[in-house]
Amino acid sequence: MKLLHNKEEEIMKNRIFIILVCVFVWMGCDEREIPEYNTGKYYIEFENETIDSTIFTFIYYPNNEYYDLPIPVKIAGEAADKDLTYKVSVDGELSTVESKHYALPETMVFRKGLYHDTCYVRLNKTADLSNGAVRLVLFLEATSDMAVGKLENSVAIIQISNTIARPAWWDSNVEQYYLGTYSQKKFVLFLRVTGADLTDASDSEKRAYALDFKQYLIDHRGDPETIDEDGQPMTVPVLGLE
Repeated sequence: MKLLHNKEEEIMKNRIFIILVCVFVWMGCDEREIPEYNTGKYYIEFENETIDSTIFTFIYYPNNEYYDLPIPVKIAGEAADKDLTYKVSVDGELSTVESKHYALPETMVFRKGLYHDTCYVRLNKTADLSNGAVRLVLFLEATSDMAVGKLENSVAIIQISNTIARPAWWDSNVEQYYLGTYSQKKFVLFLRVTGADLTDASDSEKRAYALDFKQYLIDHRGDPETIDEDGQPMTVPVLGLE
């Protein structure tokens, strides 16, 4: 289990790495003209700039063997009156994934009349993702229908894993009154039992989910899944069900 500060350091290192990549790309392409988005010509871009990498973990989807990750894209210029094809490819040098980790369509379609659309990349849950993250670097390529827009919106970086650090919402308040001491095993079981993300939950919602989880622990007392990482039965401090 990785500690939160280690995860934050890893993310920061990745972002620094990405910024350096962008700098080198710009240095190598500094004579490229900035698109003017004239009528009749269409440019494809990712919604997010390259420095905003996506962190994905299968921990939130314990019953999934794969996940179709949505990646927002946009058209720079006027909306088209017909479907337009565009292409997303994998940068083999900057990526650390293997072919087993993902599946990508050969071409994708930007639907007519839209300024914003979504492409999907299939991510596969493989055993090695429990040991750490792999990096998938995608880039847009020009087609006969669409050119590539701004460079800073032409690359998408996805970090894929089956591990996670303590979520921000599991703070001292949640620890003291609802779910108790954090462990990754308890967190994974809580997700499987409740499916709840408590990021914006009210106190009443936190209590309700904690009680659902407490009932599960009572019903499965002694089962291996309810024995925490320290060898002791999982407990939660939320009041009720006594």
